[in-house]
Amino acid sequence: MNLKLLQPIVREYLLEHLHVNAASFLLKSHPFDSISPQELTQQLVGLQKARLKFESLFNNDQVIFPPKVNLEQTSSWSTATYKANLFQGEKMIDLTGGFGIDTSAFAKAYTNTTHIELNKDLQRLAKQLFTAQELTTKSYAGDGLQYLIESTSIYDLIYIDPSRKTDTKSKAIQLEDYEPNVIKNLDLLLSKGKKVMIKTSPMLDITAGLKQLKNVCAIHIIAVKNDVKELLWILEKDVNEVIIHCVNLESQQPDLILNHGDIASIELSEPLDYLYEPNAAIMKSQAFGHLCETYGVSKIDQDAHLFTGKKSTDFPGRTFIIEEVKAYKPKDIKRTYAKSHRAVVTRNFRESVHQLRTKYQLKEHETDYLFFTSSMGKPIVIQAKKL
Repeated sequence: MNLKLLQPIVREYLLEHLHVNAASFLLKSHPFDSISPQELTQQLVGLQKARLKFESLFNNDQVIFPPKVNLEQTSSWSTATYKANLFQGEKMIDLTGGFGIDTSAFAKAYTNTTHIELNKDLQRLAKQLFTAQELTTKSYAGDGLQYLIESTSIYDLIYIDPSRKTDTKSKAIQLEDYEPNVIKNLDLLLSKGKKVMIKTSPMLDITAGLKQLKNVCAIHIIAVKNDVKELLWILEKDVNEVIIHCVNLESQQPDLILNHGDIASIELSEPLDYLYEPNAAIMKSQAFGHLCETYGVSKIDQDAHLFTGKKSTDFPGRTFIIEEVKAYKPKDIKRTYAKSHRAVVTRNFRESVHQLRTKYQLKEHETDYLFFTSSMGKPIVIQAKKL
């Protein structure tokens, strides 16, 4: 870690080149003898990413950024803050701390925070990050699970974000392929933590995860701007039920909270006055019956995953007012909509968006939509306006 990167003149130089392509910046000659082009470029890329992902770090001139790959793997500030706001307490430990974004957020909710990172270079950068934010977090280089074995403390929260990239697989999909293996270490985690929070890929199947992870009391499906970023599994020693939270951050949409064991019936209806498209977190949960019961809506088809109702409601997703519904007859659709400006969405439809755009020469639009879908088993087209 080169502390000369923290000189004001270096910071000023990087900000002057903030919009320069990193590859071309690397090949330039720079006015700093004691800082390599590689070190400078790493900081430039860090600033470019932080400007969009970590605004508070972008504005902090004491942060030294890690390599690009480490920044891409870390949580965004919005997801880190969400996790930190779930619980509060005295002691928490992050066993796979990385660059320290999650730990930095947890430090605002817990009196004593500990950060463990196996990569020594990355741990030093995380320690500098904590110093830059004036946090009292303790940081150590080493194996988080081994640290936990040797620790005499009982933690209010243990957080672990096992790697989805392993020595044997480029990208682990099954929970048993993650490193470290949380399934084999569950007893250790539950013996040392009052609560255990495990972050996994959104690709992990929820039903499979519940079978493999014992003592799950809650699952948080976290989307950011309708893109599911992670699953959070909350474990406790004594569990009576599993509560699922479907969350879409950086939006004004309400959360959907449900009990995993409850059975809710799905209502079916032809399209009415309003059309609703669930956000990505709810699509991941497949909690369509709960959606019907909570918001008084009906599904337009068993397989279409679009909902309808007579009244406007504060729905966790996108809302449209239905203007017209047509049976899907290609000649009629061509005569009515060809060459018009319409956003196109397909749900349970045999042709793709690209095929339909080409077929009907449709141009983009921000609020006027055509939904190519099905209702009561028949293909239809819904003309709708986004609210």
